[in-house]
Amino acid sequence: MRKQRSKSLALAITVLALSLFQVEGARGHTSVSSTTPEYKSILTEMPAEISIQFTDTLMVLGDKEVNSISLTSPSGEKIKIGLTTVSGNTVSIKLADQSYIDGTYLVDYRVVSADGHPVSGSYELYLNNPGATPVAISEEPHSEHQSFLHLHQTHIIWAGAALILILLLF
Repeated sequence: MRKQRSKSLALAITVLALSLFQVEGARGHTSVSSTTPEYKSILTEMPAEISIQFTDTLMVLGDKEVNSISLTSPSGEKIKIGLTTVSGNTVSIKLADQSYIDGTYLVDYRVVSADGHPVSGSYELYLNNPGATPVAISEEPHSEHQSFLHLHQTHIIWAGAALILILLLF
């Protein structure tokens, strides 16, 4: 009877510990939750600011710029912008009050989430009318870490948990 109670207690502790650990591990990389102006917006004038909100808090390392946004004009030229600012899970830039040509603008971003994983991607904005895309874009954010262990960490954790449970129960 005492042996069965010990196994039940060990099982309960293991399940609790794994559920607490798994909540953090299951989240994965941050992703874009919203953009201002909205993705593929047709604008009548350029905004004063571009901001991108992510699902997780972004990393800030003092005065090092680990998070960035850049803007490319329809002619393929990089637009001069102000400093990138980060507040919690939002990264933003201020745009200069200057004249902008009509067409497709490309917003590129690279951020590092609080867990240390970099994510980058891009999306389009249109000033008055869509035109040719200035450069190739990636509509989906992607991670720069694609090792086997990184991609399968959740599977490895659950396989280890199953092994521990089997050993505890038998």
